[in-house]
Amino acid sequence: MGTPVHFRFSFRGVFLNTPEEWSFGLHYKRDNPADDDAHVGDINVGNVNDALAAFIQHSGSASFQPNVKATEWRAYEIGPDGKMENNPLLVDVTADNLVGIASLKYPPQCSIVATFVAANRGPARFGRIYLPPLGTSVGTDLRLSDGDAGEIRESVTDFVKAVADSIDLELTTSSELLNISEKPAPDGHKQTVDHIEVGRVYDTMRSRRRSMVEDRNVGGHIDW
Repeated sequence: MGTPVHFRFSFRGVFLNTPEEWSFGLHYKRDNPADDDAHVGDINVGNVNDALAAFIQHSGSASFQPNVKATEWRAYEIGPDGKMENNPLLVDVTADNLVGIASLKYPPQCSIVATFVAANRGPARFGRIYLPPLGTSVGTDLRLSDGDAGEIRESVTDFVKAVADSIDLELTTSSELLNISEKPAPDGHKQTVDHIEVGRVYDTMRSRRRSMVEDRNVGGHIDW
């Protein structure tokens, strides 16, 4: 099955004091009709590191919990067959101590979802990432306020834009965040992300709670 040529970024981290991990992926343009396609060597590592640091340590309503730590990011060149081309770019940021600064409120599997929306209906119109838990409180309706959701949206937008600006495409202004679909066309589909939407309800990502033992508190015999 075909796939449009693109970069795939994977951002990864851990939840401190637990065996659980978090990750999310982004797709970016690397094909360039005006010149050679971009490769991982055209990515400014320092700028991506700075973008990740600003994202993880954002203050205010978009602050991540203090057990959310970024440990690495990777970039892959994805070819038209959907497979990785050449060697990936692997960047370890463990020593940078990129840890959230909000108060601790929610377990690892709780997540706010950012949805990437393209302009045209059809394949590759939507994409999404599940964020590590933020410290943002919910109201009496069990949802984030619209203002808090807006601040989170702005933080995500600043982050994905900064990563795009770190990719050097010759004779073009910058790369673009993409939604990618492998079907139904043989070559797959891609659309440039037009805008971002952030849901106001905490979702659950079960894969983030697969290593922690339930560790039940056991009571004594009940004398009926």
